Amino acid sequence: MERQQEYSQYRWVIMLLMFSSFVLTFLARFAWPPLIPVVVPVLNMNMSQAGAYMMAFYIGYVITQIPAGMLADRFGVRTILGVSLVIEGISTWAMGSITSFDMGFVLRVVTGLGAGAIMACCARALMEWFPAHERGTAFGLLLAAPSGGLLLANYIVPTLNALFSWQGAFQGIGIATAILGVLIYLLVKTSDEPKGEKSFFGGFKVFFANRNIVLVAVAGFCLMWMELGVATWANVYIKNLGFTVKEAGTVLIWYSVGGVIAPVISGWVSDRLGNRKHLVIAAYLISAPLTVYFGSQTTLSMLNMAGFVYGFCSYLANPHLSLMVSEFAGKEWAATANGITNFIFQLASMIGPLVLGGVIDLTGNFSTVWYMMAAGPIVGILALLPLRPLTNQV
Repeated sequence: MERQQEYSQYRWVIMLLMFSSFVLTFLARFAWPPLIPVVVPVLNMNMSQAGAYMMAFYIGYVITQIPAGMLADRFGVRTILGVSLVIEGISTWAMGSITSFDMGFVLRVVTGLGAGAIMACCARALMEWFPAHERGTAFGLLLAAPSGGLLLANYIVPTLNALFSWQGAFQGIGIATAILGVLIYLLVKTSDEPKGEKSFFGGFKVFFANRNIVLVAVAGFCLMWMELGVATWANVYIKNLGFTVKEAGTVLIWYSVGGVIAPVISGWVSDRLGNRKHLVIAAYLISAPLTVYFGSQTTLSMLNMAGFVYGFCSYLANPHLSLMVSEFAGKEWAATANGITNFIFQLASMIGPLVLGGVIDLTGNFSTVWYMMAAGPIVGILALLPLRPLTNQV
């Protein structure tokens, strides 16, 4: 009883560690888009190749999603998460030494391999440490981290680039990520639940036998199509309007601030309302036209204002997708289910930037890609409509 009470009080330390790992993972992931206008001319790359660096990250990222979830459910999260962050940190640091497209592509794949364990491990930890009536809030805080990482990328990366060059930006982020990996290994505790006796493949049965989880996976694919399209190409779009890298970063900072606030609010609200499906559909419904509206703005003031509203509305849905998957799967298989689901989510993240970059190269402008991004939430709503309401869990 005394040890259980210790764990209960320690849940906010776990929350901080999981949040920090997610923030730095997204910072490492999105350090590239703000540097596209700087690095592309140096390495003599085109926009399709620039988009391919985001695709490279997600090649590695999707490979480790499922095995990481299986291992986290069976053995716990401490070692897997700690080692993954160290790998990600070292490869991000090495990006500061690239001299060719091919070298950078390989390192981005390795960075993705390290990052692929993060979502499954974090979901497992929160399901283990937080009671059912606090999970919306917990996942809301956790899923504020992606926007937090994007915000930091657009605030810190241009500054690091100005002070230390683009090489120094990658190296600083890499060092911070590796240090956090060591702290995760030292500070994350595990529960008393036996994990080593569990089947590796039990979570697959849970996933594929549950229609609701499959529907959420499809809906998440659609959301990632939009969100990663914006995160990858908004900087370039704004710079092409004649604004500086720093001004483009400011717009994405406002977008990210909205994205940080929204999951926390919607997670807290969902703990009180109970039915997360309606919140997700409403967020999708609003996000689609906002995508096109944001892409039609040409003044810095309107880009900033529209960016904040757009970020807020589009990130309202994020915590509920992972939480619904976790609740449908149950605490025992939360990591595996989230690993499989996030694998599906991130196929959009891997494919989208490359496809959209190809459209930009083909058309020479951005007008078409905003409509292509907006199609994601519309299709996602169709996947969510048959979803059965969640029931309260203990």
